[in-house]
Amino acid sequence: MNISTKFRVFLLLAITLSQVNFGQATKRYSVYISNGLGNGDQLTVHCKSKDDDLGVHTLRAYEHWSWTFKVNIWKTTLYWCDINTIEHHGSFKVSAMHDDILDMCNSNECLWSARDDGLYLKDNSKDSWFLKYKWEY
Repeated sequence: MNISTKFRVFLLLAITLSQVNFGQATKRYSVYISNGLGNGDQLTVHCKSKDDDLGVHTLRAYEHWSWTFKVNIWKTTLYWCDINTIEHHGSFKVSAMHDDILDMCNSNECLWSARDDGLYLKDNSKDSWFLKYKWEY
């Protein structure tokens, strides 16, 4: 490899790395999903990413389940959950880098609550809950 080629490779690498925010890549998030159903029904939660299957969890009334993850260097980290009750079902994105979800988890805690009309996300900056997803059926 001659000096001109080495310089081009170095320049390309420097430009690429300047576009990556390594601080975000080391940020750790905690995701909490709680059963806030008013009728006392159980909630079945199955969450996964492209690389990780977190298993099936059954939550009784007012119980919660949680996990933590780090955002990958490419900022493509995505988890989604299939959530079921006796009457309802939904498949929801619960963490996505290019969505407003993690923006609302500004304290690095994403708080979700399954309720009778759908899945709520807590906006930590406003200390308020809002309906993010309605049940699919």
